[in-house]
Amino acid sequence: MAPSIEVIRIYRQNGAYLEACAADVENIEARASLIICHGFRGGKENGGRIGFFARQANAIGLNVLAFDFTGSGGSTGDFSSVSLSRQVEDLQAVIDYQSAKCQLPVILLGRSFGGSTVLAGGSADRRVRAFVFWSTPVRLQATFKRIIPSQYNLKGPEQIINMSDESGDYQVGTGLLADFNGHDMDMYIEAIGERPLLVIQGGIDEVVDPEDALLIARRSHAVLHMVPEADHQFTGNTEFRERLTIEWLQLSLPAISGGNVGSM
Repeated sequence: MAPSIEVIRIYRQNGAYLEACAADVENIEARASLIICHGFRGGKENGGRIGFFARQANAIGLNVLAFDFTGSGGSTGDFSSVSLSRQVEDLQAVIDYQSAKCQLPVILLGRSFGGSTVLAGGSADRRVRAFVFWSTPVRLQATFKRIIPSQYNLKGPEQIINMSDESGDYQVGTGLLADFNGHDMDMYIEAIGERPLLVIQGGIDEVVDPEDALLIARRSHAVLHMVPEADHQFTGNTEFRERLTIEWLQLSLPAISGGNVGSM
C-alpha cells in the first residue's frame, strides 16, 4: 500500500513556516518517528523518492516527516542566508512539532549538509534515539572550500556569493562560512554516546571526503557502510542505500522504541 502524503506547514514567527510532508500508511501502529533532512540545495522530496522510501519505513513501524529548510523548496525565507545555525533552529522546530504530535521516539536521517545539521541539532536532544548519516560532512570548512574555493577567503562584512550548479544559479552569504566556527563537530559526535548510529558513504564521493565518514565511525559506535563505487548523489546506488538503511532501522527499532521519551 502506498503511503498517503500530507503537505503541512510548521509555523515559526512572523508568518514564516517550514513546509513538510508527512508520509504514513493509514492505520499503521508507529513505534517511532523518522525525520528526514535534505542536503544543501536539496528538498524534502528526495529527488522524487520520498514516497518509495516512506513506504518501506512505514512497513517496519515508522511514521515519516520530511521537510524543507528555510529558503528551500516550499518553505519561506531567503536561501542566501543559509547557515548551519539556522538549519539547527529549523530542525529543533520540527522535532518539537513531531514530538508533540506523536509522542514517539525520534530518529533523524540527514543527507549531506542535512546530516551535518542532524549532528549539530540532534546530538544533545534525548528525544532523538538514533541517527542516520548519508554522505555527511563533518569537516565543514574543508568541504565548502571545495565547493566555493575562489570566494572562500573573503574577509570583512558579510558578502553575497553568486553560485551555480546543475539546478541553476543561486546565492549564498559568506556568513555560512563564518558560522562554522561556532560549531564543534567532534563534541557533537561525542554527545551521541551509545545511541544507535548508521553511516553510509560513497567511496568516490566528489563533494564529501570519505574520510569524514571514517572520522565519525572512529569516534562513535557507528555502523559504517562504505560503498566503493558510489558518488555523492549515489548514482545508480540509491535503492541500495535505502535498503541498507531500512534493514538497519528494522534491526535497531526494538532498542530505539523502548523506554520513555524525554528531552535533555
